[in-house]
Amino acid sequence: MKKIFKLSALIVAMALGKASFAQLQDEQDVTMTMDLQPILQLQMEGPDQIDFTFDEINKYYTGVIKTGANILKVSASVSFDLWAVGLSSGSLLSGGLLWDNPVTYGNGVGVSTNSSNLIPLTALELHQFPANPVTTATCAASFTSINGDYSSQFAPYLFTGNTLGENKTNFAGSATNIVGNNAIYCTAATTPYAHPTSTVAPGTDSEKYIAGASTAVSGCQVNAGSYLFGTISTGGVIGNNDAVQTAGGYYFVMDYRILPGLPAKFPATVPANEGNSTAPSLVTANSNGGINAPVGNANTFAAPGVYTMFVKYVLCEDE
Repeated sequence: MKKIFKLSALIVAMALGKASFAQLQDEQDVTMTMDLQPILQLQMEGPDQIDFTFDEINKYYTGVIKTGANILKVSASVSFDLWAVGLSSGSLLSGGLLWDNPVTYGNGVGVSTNSSNLIPLTALELHQFPANPVTTATCAASFTSINGDYSSQFAPYLFTGNTLGENKTNFAGSATNIVGNNAIYCTAATTPYAHPTSTVAPGTDSEKYIAGASTAVSGCQVNAGSYLFGTISTGGVIGNNDAVQTAGGYYFVMDYRILPGLPAKFPATVPANEGNSTAPSLVTANSNGGINAPVGNANTFAAPGVYTMFVKYVLCEDE
């Protein structure tokens, strides 16, 4: 009996020992969701109203420049394009291609039979620093910097006598025709959100971007990044290719100029005097009776008064 009892106790002990090593398992799952929101952030520093006052005769000749008037700062989580577009209420021309004229002096337009209040929006010129980064990247083969951005310096007021034509000479007597390339981009439609067209194809519209381009060619957009980060270079070469970021794509200093000339005809609005001569308003506004209308009086000049327009900066995900 003792042996049987001992054997039973041993079996029970072995059973209890195995039970102490039995696997017990319970599980709970947590689902992780990641929501990558696209971020396009455009900050503008500087005044939101800029006044140009022409109260001295030399200002008509030299123009008035507002240097560093605005600074644009971009942060984006997606590739993007950035451009500026000139707009008005369209009170003087359907489509808004002319400056609004809320105030006239004297008896208003008509004091002189040659005065006109139809001034194209392209009388406003822009200059940016630094240049559009994609014009020096792989996109350089798609369009040239002269019509790719506003980085060209403001052209001087060139003339022969009082003629504002193509064959102008400068003050030093040079016969070189130096044209302007800084007239602001304006859409023929009233929407500012139509992408400017960038191309070097002859006979086609080619307009300016501050950063980026309309073509789908790789390297013709600015990669995601921010003005908060400095320049990154690879092998000493700075560019926008292969996700290499440049501070030039996210931080821009903007200058503005208006050059009336004498008489006040705003030479930057004359298609022949503008290297980027296919902007809609350079042609359309003048064709509709603008200050430089081809069918207008050759002696027409801008009527004195107060004129207004506005500039919209558009930051858009690259398409």
